[in-house]
Amino acid sequence: MRINDTTLIFEETPSVYMLLQSTEFMWFIVIFTIALLTWVTAKLWQIHSIPKHLAKEKGLAQAKLVFWLSILGLAWKPLWVLAVIAIVTDWDKVQDWIKGTR
Repeated sequence: MRINDTTLIFEETPSVYMLLQSTEFMWFIVIFTIALLTWVTAKLWQIHSIPKHLAKEKGLAQAKLVFWLSILGLAWKPLWVLAVIAIVTDWDKVQDWIKGTR
């Protein structure tokens, strides 16, 4: 007993198939992908340079340390977190606490 009298043979290609085979569309996809990756990379660079700019604005003595932690944080994220912590820490109070003075 057959419920549906159909075959699985396609007699026509899907309408989008011609678009996917066109050279112009593939160039559009390539250019769009490269532009998107460039934009994402630029935004990641801006985010990772925030601690560096803050350290420079505040005139912190550890600005170079923050710079290198930010740059190396692109490869290993905990270093970027350490850069942020180095900026928000009041190092004078930390030195006083280590020395035991009040």
